[in-house]
Amino acid sequence: MAVSVVPPRGPGLRKKASGDRFARVLRILLTLLADGTLDCERCCTRYEISLRELQRDLSVLRLLGCDFGFALSNARGGRVTLQRSAGRLAKIGSAQAETAAMLARIGRALGGPIESDVRTAVGDAAGGPGFLDLREPRPSASAQVNAVFAAVKDAAATSARLEFWYTSARRERLQRRVEPYHVVARSGRYYLVAYDLARKDWRHFALDAIAEPIRRDGTFSPRRVPDRYRREGAVGWICAGEPVEVTIRVAPSIAAAVTAREWQPEQRIERLADGSAAMVLRFDDPGEAVRWTLQFGAEALIVAPPEVAAMARETAESITKNYATYLCRDERVESRR
Repeated sequence: MAVSVVPPRGPGLRKKASGDRFARVLRILLTLLADGTLDCERCCTRYEISLRELQRDLSVLRLLGCDFGFALSNARGGRVTLQRSAGRLAKIGSAQAETAAMLARIGRALGGPIESDVRTAVGDAAGGPGFLDLREPRPSASAQVNAVFAAVKDAAATSARLEFWYTSARRERLQRRVEPYHVVARSGRYYLVAYDLARKDWRHFALDAIAEPIRRDGTFSPRRVPDRYRREGAVGWICAGEPVEVTIRVAPSIAAAVTAREWQPEQRIERLADGSAAMVLRFDDPGEAVRWTLQFGAEALIVAPPEVAAMARETAESITKNYATYLCRDERVESRR
C-alpha cells in the first residue's frame, strides 16, 4: 500500500506553491515535522534550488504556521528550527485533531519506523480504529529495523558514510560502504537507497538484512539521486537492470479489481472484448514481474516479452514440482502409519 500524507492546506498555499514547488514545500514541511530542524544548504542541494527560492518556500510555511499552530525560527548557523506547542497537532482544532488521529492509526497499522515518525509528528493521538481500518504487514523484527532506520536516517541527515555487514538475497554476508540517501517502505519491509562505494553504483539495501553495529566512516558531498531511484509506484521500483515493459493479461473475474488500482503512475490498461484486461507495467527486475503476477494465481498471465513469459512458466513448473514432491512424501508417511 502506498500512503500519501498531505497536510491541511492553508489560505494561499496552493497559489504561492503550485506544481513542483507545492510538492517541494510539503516535503520540506514533512522533514521539519520528522526532524525538527532543516539544514538550508543541504535542502538547496537536494531540491536543486537557490537559497532565495528556499527562503520563499519557508515564507509559505510561516504563513501556514499562523493558522495551524507552529512557527519557524530564523536561520541560525544555516539551520531553521520548527517550533511547536507541547500539544502538537491535537490542540490545533477538531479537524486537525481528526487528521492527527488518522495519521496515528496509519502509523500503528504500518508499524516500525513509520509508526515512530508519525508519533514524533503528531504524538499519541486518541481514538479507536475509526471508519477506516487498515490491514498491512508490519516488520516482524521492528526493534532491530527501528534501530537501523534511526542510524541510517541520522547519517543521511549529516552526510555521513556508513559501513555495515549485509546479508544478500543469496544469504551471502558481505561488508558494504555506502552513502545513505533515503528509505523506501513497501509491504512491511524497508529499503535504504544508497550509493555503494565499492561497486560505484546505486543500490537498495533491506534494513532487516543490515547487521548492527553500523559504523560511520567519514562524510561525503551529496550526489543527485537518479530519477529511477525516486520512482513512484507499488511495483517496478527495484532497480536491478535495464527497464522492460511487461504485459500481463488478467482474467475477467479479477480484471475490475486489479485495474482499479494504480500500481505505477505510467501503467497502461487495455480493456478486452471478453471482459479481461491487458496491463503494461515497467520492471527493471523480471523476477519481480513474475512474483507480482503469480499472486493472482491462474487468473493472470504474462504474455510479453517472451523471455519474461518463459521465466514465469519455469517458475510455475518449479512450484508444481515442489507440490508434487511434498504430496508424494506426505502420502508415503501416511501409508506407513
